[in-house]
Amino acid sequence: MEKTELYRKVRGCLLGGAIGDALGGPVENWTPEEIHAKYGILDRFIPYDRPQSYHGHFGVGECVGVYTDDTRLKHLYCESIFRAGAKPRSGDLVQTIAEAYHSAPDDMHKGFLEDYYLKSVWQRDKVIFSGEPTNGAIMANSPLGLVTACRPTEAYQLGFDLAWFTDGYAKSASAIMVAAVAAAMRPECTVDEVIVSARDAHIDFTKRREGEHWPSFLYRYGPNLMFLDKALEIARDTRDVFQIRKPLYELLEWGHLFSEATHTLVVALSMFVAAEGDFEKSIIGSIMYGRDKDSYASVAGALAGAYCGDSEIRQDWLRTVVAANPSVDMDDYSRRLVEIIIKEHQSARRSFDDLEELL
Repeated sequence: MEKTELYRKVRGCLLGGAIGDALGGPVENWTPEEIHAKYGILDRFIPYDRPQSYHGHFGVGECVGVYTDDTRLKHLYCESIFRAGAKPRSGDLVQTIAEAYHSAPDDMHKGFLEDYYLKSVWQRDKVIFSGEPTNGAIMANSPLGLVTACRPTEAYQLGFDLAWFTDGYAKSASAIMVAAVAAAMRPECTVDEVIVSARDAHIDFTKRREGEHWPSFLYRYGPNLMFLDKALEIARDTRDVFQIRKPLYELLEWGHLFSEATHTLVVALSMFVAAEGDFEKSIIGSIMYGRDKDSYASVAGALAGAYCGDSEIRQDWLRTVVAANPSVDMDDYSRRLVEIIIKEHQSARRSFDDLEELL
């Protein structure tokens, strides 16, 4: 299994997201100027200079290479897939989160899960993240694109359905990300084909949901698409992850919300395009962009990892993250995901063959 391109892409996605998260975590909230003044181009792991927190890193001391809540939540998505033994339903994710909440070893783990868990309990009566369009789903849902590998339209719907703890355009942003990961799993897929597939999946669903005249109100119904298209034009013209930062800052609105879903989607995908799919450039560009850089780099790393596979990831990065986060064996998670993908493929092939006989 480990010699297949499928395994390499799955492993690249899981480890790629964790690496981006762990590289960006210590400098979250730093400006690009502050990072550059102290570290230059940040292409290495550095210690945290702040204590552990619910939505930051866990641990004491320097915690070099330790990832944050982005990756912890991503592993819960993985566990919901394992629970289902197939594409998960919302209930699989709810059960996974509930069990993790009630078996949390300490208040730090419990506090990280509390908002998600209480949303699953109270449902419409609970407005998660105070109703803000955060990147709570998009930062972690790349495994859904793996279990729907090569099927971006199906991936989009799965991402949308399992983003039940977000709403509005944050929910759509998370679905676009899942579709992009599924498209990136295709062999010989180009960077532009990844983007087009994810974009088309979003448009197809939006037309059904909003009606055929929705493009007339794009500013209201499609902020992800509106900002993404303009950002990708900048990325394609520049093809430089450092040069696109300034025009993206001018393009993207910025208010009080620190971790906003559209920013995460647009920055991560723009860096992926500007880097022409290169793993290292996608991540470093996301980190040096600033703002919520651990989430940007986690999303960009997951997408580029699915696109390039694990062979394109620096070995020193891999070793550091694996050693710093022993609680989850990401190689084991990769193998288990591949087994489920293969099982789903075999089932689909049998159905296809049966249908062929009916025609």
